[in-house]
Amino acid sequence: MPAQFTPESIAAHIAHTNRRLEEIESHLVLVSQKLGIPYSAPTAGAPAEVRQLAQAGKTIDAIKRYRELTGANFEDARNVVMGL
Repeated sequence: MPAQFTPESIAAHIAHTNRRLEEIESHLVLVSQKLGIPYSAPTAGAPAEVRQLAQAGKTIDAIKRYRELTGANFEDARNVVMGL
């Protein structure tokens, strides 16, 4: 019998995954500091307008705007936006 997924269970799983990724990233920052290796998150330089679009669920608009503002190619823009 296939698993039954609901929008709520999917959202909960995504939220859990995002929390884990935030924890992993915070550990990565600490490790890089201890080793003296500069580290900044790939999404650190994302313009506020792009972050707002991404957080509003307007992924395509956020990618398009990021490309307009930075001149990035589609793949790089998508990676940044998906990381927000």
